[in-house]
Amino acid sequence: MKKLAFVILLLISTSAFVNAQNEEYITLGINGGMVNNINGYRKLPNRNNVKFSNGIPGYNVGVDFGIRTSERTRFRFEVRHSEFHYKATWDNSKLEALAAKGDTTALKNHIYKTKVKIWDLAFNLRFDYRIYDSEKWKIFVSPGFLWEMNIDSESKNYIYDVYDKYSYNYDNRSFKRYDYVDFEYPYHILGNSVQLLCKYKIAKHIAITLTPEYYIYYRPFVKRNHNVYQRFNVNAGLEFNF
Repeated sequence: MKKLAFVILLLISTSAFVNAQNEEYITLGINGGMVNNINGYRKLPNRNNVKFSNGIPGYNVGVDFGIRTSERTRFRFEVRHSEFHYKATWDNSKLEALAAKGDTTALKNHIYKTKVKIWDLAFNLRFDYRIYDSEKWKIFVSPGFLWEMNIDSESKNYIYDVYDKYSYNYDNRSFKRYDYVDFEYPYHILGNSVQLLCKYKIAKHIAITLTPEYYIYYRPFVKRNHNVYQRFNVNAGLEFNF
């Protein structure tokens, strides 16, 4: 009887050891999706009546490396690249005044809009806490800390079309850094994030991920903006576990 009990205990221990070895101790993920900035490039009109606002939605791509620390928790380190867009709309009243005077030369050289692209690189440290687990699904809530830096930007001007007031001609002048905008956005910025990480297992070591995420930063994106800078991402990707 003692031998039988010993054999059963040995089998249970062996099974537990094998199952433990099948757990996701190390993960490698890749994902990408849409970026939407909130209060990102906005401020009250200045003395030149320039208005800044978000442009078209941007994109982001990232890779991350995770290590399991307990049955429900793990840490992940992520590197993420983002491109987002802003625009500056210049004072329209000048266009109307020039058009009324018939000053087509001055009107033609008047910059109506400036569109800006900004490329950032972010380093994120995330703490994943599993709140749901089934055979196929795992769901984590992931608070995080991030450090983001600007790596490049580009600005392009659009001039008023003297023949059609509702269209724009692209101005050949292009600047790596638009001087007026240059001091407005930060080169380094810190913030926090919270992510909902949903994983669906499609193979033994591969899962599809869907990750809506909210960021909030410690300072306004524009120095003279009193509103809090925030961002919302929706990403999809793959995660490999070992």
